[in-house]
Amino acid sequence: MSIKISSHKPPNPTTREEWNFAPEVPIGNNPLFEWPLNLRNILTYHRDYWLTLSEVSIFLFLAVAGWFLHQSLLGDLSRFEWGWAAHVYLRNFVLLIIFAGGLHWLLNRQKIQGTDYKYVAQFGHRGGGRFSFRNQVHDNIFWSLASGVLFWSFYEILVFWMQASGRAPSLNFAENPAFFIGILFFTGVWIAFHFYWVHRFLHLGFMYKYVHALHHRNVNVGPWSGISMHPVEHALYFSSMAIHLVVPSHPIHVMFHGYMLALSAVFGHTGFHMLVVKNRERLMLGHFHHQLHHRYFECNYGSVDFPLDKFFGTFHDGTAEARRRLRNRLGPR
Repeated sequence: MSIKISSHKPPNPTTREEWNFAPEVPIGNNPLFEWPLNLRNILTYHRDYWLTLSEVSIFLFLAVAGWFLHQSLLGDLSRFEWGWAAHVYLRNFVLLIIFAGGLHWLLNRQKIQGTDYKYVAQFGHRGGGRFSFRNQVHDNIFWSLASGVLFWSFYEILVFWMQASGRAPSLNFAENPAFFIGILFFTGVWIAFHFYWVHRFLHLGFMYKYVHALHHRNVNVGPWSGISMHPVEHALYFSSMAIHLVVPSHPIHVMFHGYMLALSAVFGHTGFHMLVVKNRERLMLGHFHHQLHHRYFECNYGSVDFPLDKFFGTFHDGTAEARRRLRNRLGPR
């Protein structure tokens, strides 16, 4: 999608005092779960989700192309071997470097669009005392690559082996194309459902102090902070991929699921709403819904794909009224 815009687009005036840039508020959820149902909104939302240049269409392309290009290199997945497992790990390692490293280089080092569409004008945190190595970027790179890729790859390798060896159900497109497509369609919904409950658990006192606080060092986020987490959090976060051990699926679904967890988190933590090249909007990046969570902590535990935050009263839609509701809910601190 390429739309002509003017450079240095001003921030949304309704949130000018709080953000350098913010999208139109109130932000909404997946219209598939809004009532009354609006067919036009549903079709538009999912058209933009799947049929334009978006993170989801990129990840689907990577999963399909990657499977057909690399399955011959993996060999017989029914027999666990360190060779093909290492190939899966290396592929994920390289992809994270390309996406997180590439976006960090473009947006934070080269600053190709300055602070246009950047939620917070500041780049990174001043001072590094809170971070490993006393440096935010080095901290984020370490935890993402040393732990994040390991757990991401572990679940992918486990499902590949279990499906290929007949220990978990598998699915072929030719046998059931409707179900095959349906699994892709509902992957984001399942991730949002799983993430909400894992995230609420991580905000309990003990879990937050000793596990989740590592991720929340990043109040002003960047691409490398997407999956910069404690290993315990990585184990819980990527465990949503275990659904493929009980629901019939294909390795393409497993790879797509992994990208939706790892690489979507990179996009969502860039701190920029949009990638702009030559004064044109090229690609939606940030997840403002989650940016609000990093600002206020006790809200927006899930994602807009499944409105559990709305159901349980933890939804922050970006408005001043939502800030007041949050203060009233939390009380004096």
